[in-house]
Amino acid sequence: MLKHIALFKFNKFESIEEKENYYNRIKDVFDGLEDRVPAIKSLQIGFDELQSVSSYDFVVNVVLENMEALPEYMNHPEHVKTGKIVRERMLDKKTIDYEF
Repeated sequence: MLKHIALFKFNKFESIEEKENYYNRIKDVFDGLEDRVPAIKSLQIGFDELQSVSSYDFVVNVVLENMEALPEYMNHPEHVKTGKIVRERMLDKKTIDYEF
């Protein structure tokens, strides 16, 4: 199995409402993604609660069958849709992929 974790830091929001609207768009595009992308074995997303200086704002935690499934996941049109929304405010991104 392969674990793919991506952390995102976003540009600052002008208001709480802007942040909530953007986060809702992210939740909507990721909702049911594991049912639309066959390579995904499990999927979790989350938003940072602490908002410390070292925190990132958003995490995607995906389990795939193996390393060979990663390109299938990354290039799937439904995953590409998620990336377009996340990149609208992306300031930085960190990823790690490891087998377990």
